[in-house]
Parts: sequence; structure tokens; C-alpha cells
Amino acid sequence: MSIFQVLATLFGILYIFYAVKNKPICFVFGLIGAACWAYEDFVNINLYFDGFLQCFYVLMSIYGFLQWKRGVEASKRQLSYLSIIQHVIVVGLGLLASVLMAKIGLQFFETSLPYLDAITTGFSIIATFLLVYRYIDNWIYWVLIDLAYIYIYGKQEAWLFVGIMVLYTVLAVVGFYNWKSQLTDLKQVKNRREIV
Repeated sequence: MSIFQVLATLFGILYIFYAVKNKPICFVFGLIGAACWAYEDFVNINLYFDGFLQCFYVLMSIYGFLQWKRGVEASKRQLSYLSIIQHVIVVGLGLLASVLMAKIGLQFFETSLPYLDAITTGFSIIATFLLVYRYIDNWIYWVLIDLAYIYIYGKQEAWLFVGIMVLYTVLAVVGFYNWKSQLTDLKQVKNRREIV
């Protein structure tokens, strides 16, 4: 177990803890954790798609921080759910992107579990955008993605990453109910204002 796996785990825990609480600081921890995780993927555990995903997370951490920093109250008002049609689009795009990534990637490098790695990468990219734009459904996608990652990292014997994925799965469930509660609270406040 390398120091980068330990650092990625620690900063990853801080990231998800603050994301569940709907705090912009989560992205600072996410950026550091993703950089460490990318190094570990490329150098030690041979998961190239996941490594590229972590590089994407570094960029999305900057973007997400700027989006969320517009004001906590303004961001909370943006919490919402995806429609059924949006879910169909998300799943369709996720599967299409995953298959394309796997086919293209296999031509350029040898990676472990190429199709599963590509599927989790494709859906992680989409779920990250859903998180940044405050769709509550992002947490449902993260639960499914994290469960798949538990298997992937277990196959690669990256046990610390398995542990963090178990924790991420639990926190994604907590995040879903926390954001759902915040949306309900905001709707109640809005309804009271409309009555008055």
C-alpha cells in the first residue's frame, strides 16, 4: 500500500463528507485526493480509465468549486430531481460512452478489467456533472458506481480503495437523504412565503 493510496483515501473521505453536507470546500479536498488517486492508478494498480477519470475529477473540482461558490443559499435552491426522460438519456449516454472508451482504450494500452473500468468511468463522469449541477439523483448513481468499484479494486487487491468505496456507498445513501431533506425544507419555506 503506497502513501498515495493513503492520501487519496484520506482526502477522498473529506471530499465526500463535505459533499454530503452540500459544502463547496468538498472540491478542494476532492482535487488533492483525485491527483493522488490518479498517480496510484497509473503507477501501481494499472487502471488507466480510472486514472483518466481522476484527472477529470481534478478539473471538475475546480469547476465545481466555482459553481458552488456562487452562494450557499442560491445553490440550495437549485437542488432538483432528474425526470424519467433525463434518466433514460443518462443511462444511454453512459453506456455509449463506456463502450466507445473501452474499444478505443484497448487499442492504445493494456488495462485491467477494461469494460467494467470503462463503464464505471463513463457513469462517474456523468454522475459528477449531476453532483455539480445539484441533481439529487447523483447519489443513486454513485451507490451503483461505488458498488462496482468495490469489485474492481478487490480484483486489483487495492484494499484501502475497497474500504473507501464501502464508505462512499454508505455516504452516498446519506447524501441522498440529506439533499432530499434540504430540498423538502426549501419547498416548505417557499410554500410558507407564498401563503404570506
